[in-house]
Amino acid sequence: MKTSSIFKTSLVALVASSALLAGQLYAVDDTDTTAKTEQMDKKGDRQQRPRDGMHKMLRQLDLTDAQKEQVKVIAEKYKADRPERPTKEQRAAHRAEMLALVTSASFDEAKATEMAEAQHQKRLQGMLSQLKMQNEIYQILTPEQQQVFQEEFAKGKGKGHKSRR
Repeated sequence: MKTSSIFKTSLVALVASSALLAGQLYAVDDTDTTAKTEQMDKKGDRQQRPRDGMHKMLRQLDLTDAQKEQVKVIAEKYKADRPERPTKEQRAAHRAEMLALVTSASFDEAKATEMAEAQHQKRLQGMLSQLKMQNEIYQILTPEQQQVFQEEFAKGKGKGHKSRR
């Protein structure tokens, strides 16, 4: 049960940090961002909301052109380090593996633990990468912008996330 609790806690932390970081890729060009946001709304893209959080935060900071360029460079650096998304076939194989685990006559706890730890490790690495990127972006802000960032971050805590209870 301890592994399950750690996994759930890590997953919640990853989701929270994703909501703050994912959108900064769109923060550089406001006109391009508006078009992309409208496009994503039309497509019904589920990932639009988390991206909008960081984008909104950076817009409120009134970044200079130099800061916008630095944010773009930082985002590109971390984008290059991001692992490839699994292919349709890889996702199907993973689902089949999970189904086999669930439907087998006897539960293979070692295999289940191995799968959970592999997922946890992927999410942990992604979260660490996002937090590093956020820290680098924060470091380019002026003291006044850092203060606004901290206030907005504190205000946004818990917003947009429904309780599961």
